[in-house]
Amino acid sequence: MSRAAPAILARRSLLTAASALLATPALAQAPWPNRPVRIVVGFPAGGTTDILGRIAAQILQESLGQPVVVENRPGAGSNIAAQAVLRSPPDGYMLLLGSPGTNAINPHLYANAGYDPLKDFLPISQIAEVPNLIAAHPGLGVRDAAALIALAKTRTLSYGETSIGGSTHLAAELFRLMGGFEATHVSYRGSSPMMVDLLPGRIDFGTDNLPSIMPHIRSGALVAIGVTSAERWPANPEIPAIAETLPGYEVTAWFGLVAPRGTPPEIIAQVNQALRVGLENPVTVSRMAELGARPLPGPPEVYQARNEREFIRLGDLIRRVGIRAE
Repeated sequence: MSRAAPAILARRSLLTAASALLATPALAQAPWPNRPVRIVVGFPAGGTTDILGRIAAQILQESLGQPVVVENRPGAGSNIAAQAVLRSPPDGYMLLLGSPGTNAINPHLYANAGYDPLKDFLPISQIAEVPNLIAAHPGLGVRDAAALIALAKTRTLSYGETSIGGSTHLAAELFRLMGGFEATHVSYRGSSPMMVDLLPGRIDFGTDNLPSIMPHIRSGALVAIGVTSAERWPANPEIPAIAETLPGYEVTAWFGLVAPRGTPPEIIAQVNQALRVGLENPVTVSRMAELGARPLPGPPEVYQARNEREFIRLGDLIRRVGIRAE
């Protein structure tokens, strides 16, 4: 054997060992997650969507053992946030907190939302549902949906909502259509501006998220006409559902996590399981009840079925009313 032979054999042994290491999946790629995970929210901090995103982030952080941070990217009805997540690698490190806007409304509302919610994203899990509430000024002298509809058929009333094309707007429009009356529509950019006109009676009734408007109901400043969920809301059973007067009526806000298409199924399953356990925790249930929300843990298939159903239903409503983004 030549002097070079031992060196050649040594090099071959090193190459063989290296190849074996690379061929072992567990060593070729570290288990997910091995760095921080981001949840992108398409609205400013402090709102319902942001709060639910932070609850989800806390649940996942405790389960995954890595930091999970909320990144607020408001603008264009949450289209900016959706587009940012869509452009990210499908590796589970950037997730989107989906809302009715991102999941069902925006592609019908904007000429080009920049994404297809049913094709470009994979559902992970619903997180929570929040109803809206239709409330009237006490000066109208009505206390339920039937009386408000009857009054609206005798004279032209005015109504407000907190987000053009959002769930509060669609809830008000569906109430008007199913109630069979015309009214003067006034759009506002948020709850506070609408209250400036609704509380003193400059508009007759309005629609807002339940958590935002309940303080005015409790104080007697406004009259609760009905919640927009299919049934009475568990946290406020004294308030009737609009559906008790208009069967089939329902427009709520539902929220959940989605990931870019191509995200590995094992990551989807891991996040779903973590959320399911966390959302069933009594502490989380209680915290959401204080917000006027209820948790909705479940499999991705249930979330996707809802997205598909509401995409069709709300899209049809938007076309009937003729709503377009400003």
